[in-house]
Amino acid sequence: MSKNISFSLYMAQHILYINGIQKCLNHSTVFNHKKPTECAFGKMFYSEIKPNMDIFSIEKQDVINILEKTHIAFHETAFDITENNPDIENAKQTAWLHSTKLINLLNALEKISG
Repeated sequence: MSKNISFSLYMAQHILYINGIQKCLNHSTVFNHKKPTECAFGKMFYSEIKPNMDIFSIEKQDVINILEKTHIAFHETAFDITENNPDIENAKQTAWLHSTKLINLLNALEKISG
């Protein structure tokens, strides 16, 4: 396990996930929402990063812990993005807010050494 994990790869996985949600919304089809541990991002996170936290600097560990909470919050709100939700606009807005924070955290992790 190397400290040189590509956080941009995590970002790409997350963007693919949100693009999938948007595509389903655009075509009025049902998106197969996943739990935070079941999406590609989560599978990588819980196999590469979480079990190896001790290889990262304390600064990076702190950001990773916030990243994990943000990722979970994103999924919790994304589950509400369904055509039959009368408050879908609020669900989208909240999920996209978590999504933006997630991307910003991943950008920060790319820049922090150690």
